[in-house]
Amino acid sequence: MRSKISTARRTTVSMLSLALALSGALGGFLNTPTQMRAYAATQTVTQSGAKAAATPQAITAASSLKAPDKKLLLQLENEAIKYFLDNQLDNGLILDRQMNFASAAEMAAAKEHPCSVSGTGMGLIAIALASSPNHKIISREDAIARVKKTLLMARLLPQDHGMVPHFFEGSTMKWTGSDMASTIDSAWLIAGGLWAAQYLKDDELKHLANELYDRVDWNYWADKDTTSGAPVLCMGLNDKGGRFKSQWDRVNGEVAFMYFLAIGAKDHALPPSAWKNLKLYNKQVAGQTIASGDLGLFVFEYSNELTDLNAYGGNINLAEEGARGIKANYDACRDLANKFKTYQRFWGLSAGDGPPNAGQTTDAYRAYAPDNDLDGTAHIMATLGAVDIAPAWVLKNVHEAEALKSPKIHGHYGYSNVNLDKNWVSRDVVGIDVGVAVMSLENLLYDNEVRKVWQELPSSKRAMELLSQQ
Repeated sequence: MRSKISTARRTTVSMLSLALALSGALGGFLNTPTQMRAYAATQTVTQSGAKAAATPQAITAASSLKAPDKKLLLQLENEAIKYFLDNQLDNGLILDRQMNFASAAEMAAAKEHPCSVSGTGMGLIAIALASSPNHKIISREDAIARVKKTLLMARLLPQDHGMVPHFFEGSTMKWTGSDMASTIDSAWLIAGGLWAAQYLKDDELKHLANELYDRVDWNYWADKDTTSGAPVLCMGLNDKGGRFKSQWDRVNGEVAFMYFLAIGAKDHALPPSAWKNLKLYNKQVAGQTIASGDLGLFVFEYSNELTDLNAYGGNINLAEEGARGIKANYDACRDLANKFKTYQRFWGLSAGDGPPNAGQTTDAYRAYAPDNDLDGTAHIMATLGAVDIAPAWVLKNVHEAEALKSPKIHGHYGYSNVNLDKNWVSRDVVGIDVGVAVMSLENLLYDNEVRKVWQELPSSKRAMELLSQQ
């Protein structure tokens, strides 16, 4: 049975305060008084729950952060970057997950666990950033060597028309899991390679990254939408090698960057109609109609952190929709504060680990979202992936996490998931959650650095030009 969100009384947030908080954090995405007023008019703050949340103070940019908050956020970003440095294997790929509180010996043993190509792609961005003057964790030469090692390994992975499996065993490099080829995860590997090469300004890396990009036949991976006739990317191949019937047919922040890659490709590119004809799939969440509102936080974050979504047009303002979706996720948790102790202090619903199933001892991975049955689990690291979009709301989580003494949730690489009702904390953090947190923190603290580099890519410029002609 689905959980039912209460219809609690709501009051309108100060229009200017929330608009400034979101517009500043979005780096000018909501940059006119009309846009800000229209957006703020849709925002609400829940008044239900045992401890009703106060409206956070407006944060318009990194310069508006209090010094202790800025220091803490930089610490969290550096910890998240270290995830990818610590968990990159000798072959260049990066572990899908790692224990957040384990000893060095325990973590070394965990390097037999699977590697994720999407986590590796995000990791290439983090590795490049590790060499920046803002972080100074490794040298530029080390960053280039690490990225090169990954891109050379990517050449050797089994591929079908440019797409590779999602998971590989860390020790044997045999592919594992349920997909023999995954379009979205392969797209992240390509995107991370292109971004890192651009950021590090290294010609050899650019050649290697473009080699991976150019070998993709996007038309091969496109089916025909039954309604519009426009091409729509399929999800890949199952473990038997058969084509998945499921398609990436929603317009949301999870898939946008992949379509920009497909449209901006030099060869075998998709036409702009592929982007223009994606569907909205609206859902009611906490009293608001949100595109893909039945899904977790990640769908409002991924492309929103990598790209400037306003530059590509489409049938919805995805940057603004992302901000609305994140606020609705917050409200959905607050609406359940009377039912779950966790949501009196924390918020954040996204696909990730939760408490073990009955009779089990291993944490259970679930598709947490406002539309699903909930158990009081909050995904703090997933909310860090929205810190530049809604910094005041995310900082509320951060402050609560730092204040919580038991159970401890701040580990080696940031925050584990938490369920106060079951006195549970996740053992692991997951690479893609950590990766989007790195991008979001960098965008907030350093003036949209990740988005700026992405927009400089030749593929991004081609996609923007083609979509502007529609």
